[in-house]
Amino acid sequence: MGSQARRVDPESDRGAIRSGAPPIALVTGGTDGIGKAIALGLARAGVSVLLVGSNRQKGEAAADRLRKGARNARVQFIQADLSLMRDVETLATRIAAEGPQLRYLVLCAGMVRGRYGLTSEGLEANFALNYLGRFVLTQRLLPSLEAGGEADAAARILVINGAAENGKIHYEDVNLAARFNMLRAVAQFCGANDAFVVEQARRLVEAGLGPRVTIATLKVGAVRTKIREQFPLWMKLLVPVLIDPFLAVEPEAIAASALRLLLDREFEGTTGALFLHIKRFKPASPAKRSHDAAQGARLWELSQRLAAQAQASGATRAG
Repeated sequence: MGSQARRVDPESDRGAIRSGAPPIALVTGGTDGIGKAIALGLARAGVSVLLVGSNRQKGEAAADRLRKGARNARVQFIQADLSLMRDVETLATRIAAEGPQLRYLVLCAGMVRGRYGLTSEGLEANFALNYLGRFVLTQRLLPSLEAGGEADAAARILVINGAAENGKIHYEDVNLAARFNMLRAVAQFCGANDAFVVEQARRLVEAGLGPRVTIATLKVGAVRTKIREQFPLWMKLLVPVLIDPFLAVEPEAIAASALRLLLDREFEGTTGALFLHIKRFKPASPAKRSHDAAQGARLWELSQRLAAQAQASGATRAG
């Protein structure tokens, strides 16, 4: 494991999932690519799966295919645009109201947009979807995850992240308004996700929730998915020629590694850990920025502030 990963000791006197009830997973970005492949594996394992995506028609079709492919009727689609914090809040409120005890939270919704753009809440689009929405959703769903975890079977959060390491977070210009390019945007949200996983694990342990809720990240390289549709033209031309023949894998290969982290007893109690799958699956050590406690605290404060500003902006527009 990475040097900063922790293993937490289970407490034998606590349990949450109702006897005989199948565990529940929420998979963001579960209607396509890596997320869909992970959702299929979970459904085949007998897990009840909630798919989250922004396109209702595509999402309902994906849920139907997964139900048939996994022979599991417990697959449901929920529509939400997770680049908008108001949608994240609505989703979390719905989950809490319906009362599911989540065993798995897979944060896979993402994009790589090569051109500059802000969401209607005033956030750079890549950062909003690939990081901030994940942060907010995790915080809102922690009670459901705590309820879904057991002493010897913790609820597991898995963050699917890009392979970039030690990415700089531009605290004074997180929207990259002064100088945007896709590589800076990718480095920033990858760095934010890595630091978030380490800091979230630290806070779970400090709050006494470590035995019941764990978090890890799977960093992936070139994967043949539709995320490439918003690449800048130069990447659309060069990646298939220069990267794919040597490094690219199919979504199913990444899903196999993700399912190990979600389901295998080998990883029970492992939290704050980073793993890498470029051509093969292996543990990774957090980069310097990612495991720095001061960086984690600073990112946490920034994330809370940006989320509050986005929600206030959304409320103002709605009014």
